[in-house]
Amino acid sequence: MSEQEITQFPELQILSISERDEVLQFSRARAGTADPFVEWTAPWRAESLDHYLKLGWSMSRRDPQTGRLLGYILAQPFLFFRKQTQTVWIEHVEAESTAVVAELLDTVVRIAREKHMQRVLMSFDPAKIDLGRGEVIRNRNGRMIEDDIIEFATTKG
Repeated sequence: MSEQEITQFPELQILSISERDEVLQFSRARAGTADPFVEWTAPWRAESLDHYLKLGWSMSRRDPQTGRLLGYILAQPFLFFRKQTQTVWIEHVEAESTAVVAELLDTVVRIAREKHMQRVLMSFDPAKIDLGRGEVIRNRNGRMIEDDIIEFATTKG
């Protein structure tokens, strides 16, 4: 594999709107249902992807050899919430393995910290916790702020 081919598919990359159909197919295949209505409220539905993929905070993990999508995360910044100037909301993370889930979540929290965002929030169902999410929650001192919301502080304030 040439140097150009290797750098063509970096392991983590910002998702763009041109990858919308690929992400949609990835999630449809993972949903594993013939129910055509499941997509109407899914966080990865087409309208959601149209929104999130334009913002520059969503990213993917790809196989470095083939470029095949292994997982992705949808996120967006927003301003002035709960006395915080800048917050990042994680809408959805989906991957083929818990290790990729952990890598994507941890990367968004780390980047938010580097960009001086004050908090990262994500919805959370304790009954559905997986090892990837649990690892990041423990390592990044995530805490419940609502019945279904986890908060990661990314600044001291």
